[in-house]
This record gives sequence, structure tokens and C-alpha cells, in this order.
Amino acid sequence: MLSVDKNKRTNWMLDPDIAYLNHGSFGARPIEVFEAQIALKRDFERSPIQFLDREGKERISAARITISRFLGCSDEQLGFVDNATTAIACVLQSLVLSPSAEIVTTSHVYNGVRQLLKSHSERNGCTYREIDIHTPLKTNAEIVEKITAGFTDKTKLFVIDHVASVTGIVFPVKEIIALCREQGIAVLIDGAHAPGMIELNIDALSPDWYVGNLHKWVCGPPGAGFLWVKKKYLDSTHPLTVSNFYKQGFTSEFDWQGTRDITSILGAAIAVDWGTEIGWDKIRKKNHKMAIWMQQSLVDAWGVVPMSPLDGSLLGTMATVQLPSHFPIDEHNLKEIRSNIYHSYKVEAPLLVWQGTAVVRVSSQLYSKTDDITKLLAALSD
Repeated sequence: MLSVDKNKRTNWMLDPDIAYLNHGSFGARPIEVFEAQIALKRDFERSPIQFLDREGKERISAARITISRFLGCSDEQLGFVDNATTAIACVLQSLVLSPSAEIVTTSHVYNGVRQLLKSHSERNGCTYREIDIHTPLKTNAEIVEKITAGFTDKTKLFVIDHVASVTGIVFPVKEIIALCREQGIAVLIDGAHAPGMIELNIDALSPDWYVGNLHKWVCGPPGAGFLWVKKKYLDSTHPLTVSNFYKQGFTSEFDWQGTRDITSILGAAIAVDWGTEIGWDKIRKKNHKMAIWMQQSLVDAWGVVPMSPLDGSLLGTMATVQLPSHFPIDEHNLKEIRSNIYHSYKVEAPLLVWQGTAVVRVSSQLYSKTDDITKLLAALSD
């Protein structure tokens, strides 16, 4: 195990003067993971053909074994893409749905995925619909009940966040997958935030598709996303860029999508090993405990209603809290405030509009300090 000192802010690439409360957007890299990727880039530049053409397949295969063990899944069902949104696009382009079919998600869907699902539905004559799930939420049973009531006999594909981007709510995907299976609905889990935040065993969950990012809570380089596919869909699921290995095996197709920088994937495997050395369970527990404290501190300071239980039962390592009522409820003004607290107070935190209220989302990672919340409160009070 690494000592606690190894996880101070100075051991990350982040500016140590910034109260960085937005790990959830693009993650952050420990110095040793960043330097390992730079070393791989140097290896590539010294001999590009040797690195990518002769050794590339073997390098990616080794990385896939490391990553698949971490995710709790078969390496034969794991393909690499740039990010989770791209992975969802791969699934959509490989699906054949009738014009009468409904593609359904929830109001917690990540906006980029919302636009992707809308675009696909418009092009293919399907219906796109969101099940409205209002906060505050108290139990998983409440979430499952609302989703159950939102299905119809036309619902053919359900896309659900494992961890919602805006609200930080961890959805009970195990129960939701079982519900979809009972009703003959294909289910795609958007796990963009899940790896590294919560313990994963994708094989045990067994959805139809599971997508995720390795640059967020795993702290790998940007450009390392993945797509897990149930065996019955392996032959019909292809990358967006069809290239030399079309219909020559799922992993072969996804390994080679034309020339790309594979050091992101290799760096993600290094990040998995970095977390394993510390202890992933230790990381998750520490970050979860800090996120609960962050939520409680903001709720107490502003006297607002929490969006989820204060015991953290519906949270991972992010918490979204309603801002005081005098804050503007429009994206433009919130963006200006966000920019101001960054430039004037060295605080990085996303201010968003959620269901007619202004909110702030805070993230906890090993480098987080209680003083970060103190700085956020001071900045927003001005």
C-alpha cells in the first residue's frame, strides 16, 4: 500500500493553488500516470511502426486483460473507444429498431447522450422519451417504481445512467436490469462515472451493453473509454469507424479503427495498477466519506433541502446541492459566476440548472481537502 503522503495534491498534475471540486468532468491525473503515458508516447515516436504496427495488438491485449479484471468482465467482450458517448453511438448504429419503437431514458441523462439519442431517433423514425425523476429522492425503491411506471409496450431500448452526471445519484442498475429483462426491454448502462467510483462487476450485472470512461475516477488519460457487449450482440456491434478488421472479431475491430493514439488505453491500464497499489476499496471508501461530508456541509451552510439522503446511500463520490434561492436560474449567469469564482478565488466547481433550481456539484478525490469546501462557500458568499 502507498502511504497517505503519496496522495497529496502535489502528487497530481493539478495546480495545487486551485480548490478543484470538479473531478467529475474530466478527471485528473496522478503525476506517475501522466509520466508513464509520456514515456509511452516517446517509445512510439522513437519507432512508430514497431510500437503501433508490430507491438500494438499485443500491447492493447495486455491492457484489456488488466482493465477487464478491474471491471469484472470478460476481456473478449470489451472494446476500446474514445469515451462513453462514442460507445453509445456504436451501440445505436448497430441496432435495428422499428419506427414504432421507443428509446427511453430518464431526466437525469447526460445532455450529450440526450442529444445523441434524439438525433438517432429522428433519423430512424423512432420515439425518444424521458421518464421524469424528480429530486429529492430517498430510496432505490422509489427510483425503480418511477421507472417501472414509465415503460410502455413500445419501449424497446432503455438507456440508464449508473451514476447520473448532473445529480450524482447512483441508480440501482441491478434491479433495473432485472426489470428490463422481465419486460423484454434491451438495456444500455451509461457507466461514464462508475469505474473507480463504485465497485463494478459487469458480468454479474449482465446488461445488454455497458459503456464507461477510464479518464474520470480511474484517473487514466483522456481518450480511454470502453464498450462491454453481451455475447449475443458481439457479431452485430461495430465501431463507428469500420476499418481493416471488419467482421474479423469484436476486439480486433475495436482495437484497430485506423491510426489513433493507443497510449490513452495503455495509460488507463497503468492507472488501474496505480489504484490497485493504493487499494481501490480504500480509495472508494475515502472518497465516498468525503463526498458525504461535502454534501452535509453545504446543506447546513445554506439551509437547503438535500437532493438525496445525507447518509450518502444514493451517492458515490459526487454530491449535487441546491444553491441559495437568490442565485440566478439560468445557464448564462451561472457560467459567469463559475468563471468569476475560478479567476478571482481559485475555486473550480460546476454551477448548473437542475429542474428549475440552481445547483452546484462537488466531487471528492484523494487530493480533496475540507478547506476546498471552505473556499467554495467563501467564494459563493461574495
